Amino acid sequence: MRTVEDYSLSMAFLKKACAKRVSLHSSSEDIQQILLKYPKLVVAMNHGPMAGPVAGSIAMMDQYSKNGGSQRVPMIIAWRGFYHIPVVKHLIRYMSQVKMPFNLDGFVKQVAEKGVTDLFVMPEGENCTYGNGRDIEPFLSPRFIEMALKTGTPILIAVHTGSEQWSNIVPVSQKLNPLLKFLPKKSYQRIKETGKINVAPLRLTSIPELQVSFRLYQPTMKLSDLEKENKWQLLQEESDNVREIMQQQVDQMVLVELLDLPVSA
Repeated sequence: MRTVEDYSLSMAFLKKACAKRVSLHSSSEDIQQILLKYPKLVVAMNHGPMAGPVAGSIAMMDQYSKNGGSQRVPMIIAWRGFYHIPVVKHLIRYMSQVKMPFNLDGFVKQVAEKGVTDLFVMPEGENCTYGNGRDIEPFLSPRFIEMALKTGTPILIAVHTGSEQWSNIVPVSQKLNPLLKFLPKKSYQRIKETGKINVAPLRLTSIPELQVSFRLYQPTMKLSDLEKENKWQLLQEESDNVREIMQQQVDQMVLVELLDLPVSA
């Protein structure tokens, strides 16, 4: 299994190509102390636009390397479809350390028995396609909370900003609704609601300042709560809390950015 340090060369190449500067935002909690105190974490990251995970990965690896996390062993939970796309499947297998995605308990086993220290997940998933690249879209599933409970780890909420400049928002006319009905139901509903698709640009321009902020989240649920009849309601409530915190982080980072802008005479 590869450590964060083992990815240093590939991340250095991506960082040089995609970001002029990577920094820890002033609103962030102390990531060095978090990594020192918690040897294992479930990391919930914001997605940003379609290509946002590239920026998110650069920011995460940068801060882990700078703050005592170089020997940690990351594993990424990615969309299953990536593993069937020529060329892309080789890249995703390298980055995720997974040949084909496990089920939830399979990922839990990787943490419990196989040496993985950090499970990375982007709960927004494909919903990023229907947003503005900055705000936090609805989560596809609350089961990352279940994963944290079963691994006995807290959740590290990690939010980056800067990749929103990679948004390429294309309006979708209602006249196309008859054709769009052939899409998966959730995708069709989201396009109807938003009237747009945020696709990746043909070229990723360099981000002037890629920033990241961290916050530790301890679920109020207990492992035994997974046996309750209302477990899905409880998981959803925890998931909603995480999403709200993510949005607060984004809002705070954007506000500071606006306050730092020079005032014209």
